[in-house]
This record gives sequence, structure tokens and C-alpha cells, in this order.
Amino acid sequence: MPLGYPMGPEDLLVGEDGQPLRIDKAFSWDAPLSVHGLMHMVVANAWEGDPYRVDTLFMYMANMAWNSSMNTSETMRMLSDKDPDSGEYRIPFIVYCDAYASEMVAYADLVLADTTYLERWDCISLLDRPIGSAHGPGDSIRQPVLTPDRDVRPFQDVLIELGARLGLPAFVREDGTPRYPGGYPDYMTNHERKPGIGPLAGWRGADGKDAGKGAPNPDQLDRYVRNGCFWHFELPPEQHYFKHANQAYLETATRMGFLDKPEPVILQLYVEPLQKFRLAARGHGAVVPPADKRQRVETYFDPLPFWYPPLEEEGLDAGAFPLHAVTQRPMPMYHSWGSQNAWLRQILARNSLYIARSTAEALGLADGDWAWVTSPTGRIRVPVQLMDGVEAGTVWTWNAIGKRSGAWNLSTDAPEGTKGFLLNHLISELLPERNGYRHANADPVTGQAAWYDLRVRVEKAPPKERAETMPRFPAQAMPPGVEPPPAILRTGAAFRSASRGVRS
Repeated sequence: MPLGYPMGPEDLLVGEDGQPLRIDKAFSWDAPLSVHGLMHMVVANAWEGDPYRVDTLFMYMANMAWNSSMNTSETMRMLSDKDPDSGEYRIPFIVYCDAYASEMVAYADLVLADTTYLERWDCISLLDRPIGSAHGPGDSIRQPVLTPDRDVRPFQDVLIELGARLGLPAFVREDGTPRYPGGYPDYMTNHERKPGIGPLAGWRGADGKDAGKGAPNPDQLDRYVRNGCFWHFELPPEQHYFKHANQAYLETATRMGFLDKPEPVILQLYVEPLQKFRLAARGHGAVVPPADKRQRVETYFDPLPFWYPPLEEEGLDAGAFPLHAVTQRPMPMYHSWGSQNAWLRQILARNSLYIARSTAEALGLADGDWAWVTSPTGRIRVPVQLMDGVEAGTVWTWNAIGKRSGAWNLSTDAPEGTKGFLLNHLISELLPERNGYRHANADPVTGQAAWYDLRVRVEKAPPKERAETMPRFPAQAMPPGVEPPPAILRTGAAFRSASRGVRS
């Protein structure tokens, strides 16, 4: 695909000494195939100055002060920690962009207010997270249906303007003028990742008759709008099957820009790129890992699938922490976005720790009881619900329901802050020390955060304790100028009255 991904050691983003060039250490010997990045390590690395110190941390809708970090309490400490010698913050300046007053806003020196999804153009691209199916590729756009009534800008527009002001080659023409003066809609239409391939695959070419690959079409967005904001290419029935070796499909995919040549896609059980990294760890080739990374790379870059215990369990007393604990994203919400939505809050405004009935009874727990959950990293107090459908050695809960009191413009006694909780307080962002170094608590090949490797023990909370989640933090103050929420919401009252012919 045009975005590309590493195929061998020569593609890594490391310096001549083999050290990472990115603050999250993605595409380095710590996590060579980390196409998704290691966002969960950005704050910890910036605080530690590893692999280097930063003067500014710039983040977008990444709620690292709460549900997006692996160890929430420790991350909040790092965000506000000061150097004892200089008295300055260890992370000197934080710029944060969000559409909502999330927990991270309180830790920012500069807040850029973003638009909501109803107020901006968006692109659901084949280059990012395609929405196609086995019947054919597809993508879509989001068009603004409201004009912002406050001082906000779409963050995509801000990034494009910053790129132009900095003179980055992708965002300026040869004469130095902005390449996309019309902001993100201009970019969606005219940006090409390589000739003929851009963010949107539908209605390409000067006349809009090309699909997948073609010159930019100035009327492309209008065509999307006229077609309900969606584009879908229906493959003929004979191309629905065995696409990796279906000649007709391979020719179509090449014509549309998905492939460079109509050649079979070889499904690798013995993954050759992994073997290249393993050979580099053995000293072969021009690019080899630093000496302290060689054993790790050789161990985990096996070209054949193999199983090994979770890295976080190394040296752990499984008897002291007998249960696995996992989180699941709730269907009504995407991460924590939507948490302030009045209708969604009626569906899910608090969460419980779900435990198998047999496990709960052995622990003396009943529905509605409160329990302490302990890991090697931390301890939390949570409400419990019994569930016959959960595996006996596992407990689980919804992610991102629990909120810090006062955040998201919720009242300080909102159930999200008193009954909701996070497992994140129990998870370490770093693995136990080995040979004087602590790796990220992540997959050593892809860098994916090891959210599901957590082991805990559960104990019934004494009856005298308050029915309230722990840990608790001081209520977060709202940014200046934000009005408190109304005690009674009357969302929709005006248009309901209008539909009945009543003037509100």
C-alpha cells in the first residue's frame, strides 16, 4: 500500500548509533514493526528524556491524563512533575487539541479547541481504515452540517497551515506558497500519496469517471455529497473469491492502484521480513541492532508462529495474582469520546467488574458488592457484578467509562466519577527491569500496548467502606469561559414543539 511499512532493518528510523529517532521509539529496535506507533509511551519517554529531551509535547485528542495511558496515576504525576534542580517542568510545554474538556486539558499550557464531527469535513480513507467489504472497496466522507458558533477550527486545517508555515515540502509549492490554501477539503481532493492515488478513491479523474486511481477531480467532494457521502465499487461475482490468486481481481486491483503489479499475493507462513531482522541480530547485513537489543530481536522475530508467556508475567507470583483482567471498549463510545453525550450517558454512565459466578462465590462476593482489585502496580476499589458468561480465570470491565470528577463538564457527583473506574491504574507502561533496561509493556515486534496481559487478585471490600470507586483525585476545574451544565437537560424540546406547531 502507498503508506508502506518496514520490510527489513534498513527501513528503521534509527540513528547511526542504532538509537530511536522518534520519541515513542516506533520503528526502532525496541519495536521495529510498530506501524500503529506507541502512543502509550510518549509521556513516559518525554518525562524520562529517553531517547531525548523535548521542549514541546503536541497532542491531539489523546487523553493521556486518563484512559489513554497505561498507568493513569503515574502519567498524571509525570505530566506535572518538575526538575528538582531547575524547578522547571520536566515536560516544559504541552499543547493539546480537543473538542471536549477531557482530563488532559488540565495539563496543557496551550489548548486548541477543535470542532465536533458535525462541524467539519472528514475522510474515511482506503489509506487508513477502509470500510470496504469482500464485495468491493469503499470509502466515505463526512460533511459539515453545522457552522461552529464559537472560536474553533478543524484540527486538520490547523495542521495543514502549520505545515505550510514551517515550509514542509508536502505542504508548500516550489515558490513557497501553501499547497492546500483551502484547508482539509482542498487536501482531500488534491493530495496524492503517489501519482493518481489520494485520500479518496471515488470519482477520480478530471471528469470523475475513474475509480481508485486517477487525477484529482475538483468536483470530487460534490460527487460524494450527491451520493450520500459514500463510494463503493462493486466487484463482479467472479472476483469475490481467492483474491490473492484471482487473476481477474489482481488486474482490477492493479488498475485501481491497490497493487503495483497483477501478481499473486503470497501468504507467508514463514515470514521472510521477520527472518531478516533475526539475521541482523546475529550480525548479518549492514544494519544491525545495538548489542543490548540483539538477544531480544533474535528471540521474538521468529519467522514461524510460536507462543510465549506474556512478558509482564516474567518473575510474577501467579499465586498472588491469580486472575487475568481485561477491558473492552463499549459499543456506544469510541475511546472516551461521547462521554458527555446526554443520550449515551443514559445507556452507560457507570461500570462494574464482571466476575464469573463460581469465582465470585469462592471470594465471598455477591452482585452489587464492592471489591479491591490489586496488581503489582496499583490498587482500585470497584463495584462487582456476577456474570455466567465470563471465563472463571478472567475478570473484565468497560473501558473509558470512569471519569475524573469535574472533567468533561460533568457535575462533580456524576456517576462516571463516583461509580465508574479504570483498570488503567493497575497497568504498568514498562516491563520489569532486565539487564539494566525496562522495555515498554508492549509486543516486542509491533509495539502494540499489552493491555490484556494484566494479572490481579480480587478481595471483598469491608462493609464499612464507602460505596465509591478508588483512587479518587481532586475535582478538575473547568477551563475559563465554559458554562456549567444545566441541572435539567431539555435537548430536542424546541424541535419537538415545532413539530407539534407550538412556538417554544
